[in-house]
Amino acid sequence: MISIITAIYNQLPMNRLYLESIRKSTRSEWELIIIDNGSTDGSLEFFEQAGENVRVIRNDANYSYPHCQNQGIDAARGDVLAFFNNDIMLSDSWDMRLLEILGKDGYEAVTLSSNDNMLDLNEAKKINRRFKRVKYPLISIFKAKEWTLKLMMKLTYGNFQRFCDNLWDRDGLSLKPGFAGSAVVMTRKGIDLIGRWDETQQGADFDLYMRSLQRSKESGDVRPLSVVGGIYHHHFSRLTSKCSYPQYADIANIRTIEDKWGERVVKEYTALQ
Repeated sequence: MISIITAIYNQLPMNRLYLESIRKSTRSEWELIIIDNGSTDGSLEFFEQAGENVRVIRNDANYSYPHCQNQGIDAARGDVLAFFNNDIMLSDSWDMRLLEILGKDGYEAVTLSSNDNMLDLNEAKKINRRFKRVKYPLISIFKAKEWTLKLMMKLTYGNFQRFCDNLWDRDGLSLKPGFAGSAVVMTRKGIDLIGRWDETQQGADFDLYMRSLQRSKESGDVRPLSVVGGIYHHHFSRLTSKCSYPQYADIANIRTIEDKWGERVVKEYTALQ
């Protein structure tokens, strides 16, 4: 079973589209664990009524990303754990394709490629530019509704699944060290070797990458967190960036990635992106 873990705060139209994408695209047995951080727009009720595949954990306040992911780990029943943002669209059979590499040859933690990070960064940037050209006018005029989200996909990709299938045919299971943080997938073994999410790090995807890289160099029993080039997902990213979110209940515990890893290390990785 694959346990999909997702933290949410509102964004009901996106949540509806996200669940639809999981149902249409996932071929293996799955469960969705929703960590709700106090949604007020009907998102909590939507997921609570979504069926037996979906379980909801209610938080009494808005907690940081890594705290929520660790809550999901504690509740998960699967051998594979997918840490997904709620603002993504998955490609068909993403899971079956991923299982061809995950847990083999030391790849215990990987991410799906996306418009944030692909094998060819210039291609990712080109897609992102095209997406932003359609996203911002539509949001400005119509807001982030289900039909506007679907229109964004249509205007950006044409036929999204055809785009994903072509990418799979071209790049397949090619990998490169790095991450697209909106869709991280780990085995239980990977979590044991690399560790759970560091709850001091809101930039937890970068921290996970650095810890996997460190473990790979020191022990050699796991590969660094890597992007699977041919398995794609779309990341809508910052759909509600102008909205006000409650302060994290665990804000006093959070420190920056620069505090932990140093500015030089962060700048060196950022320069490659």
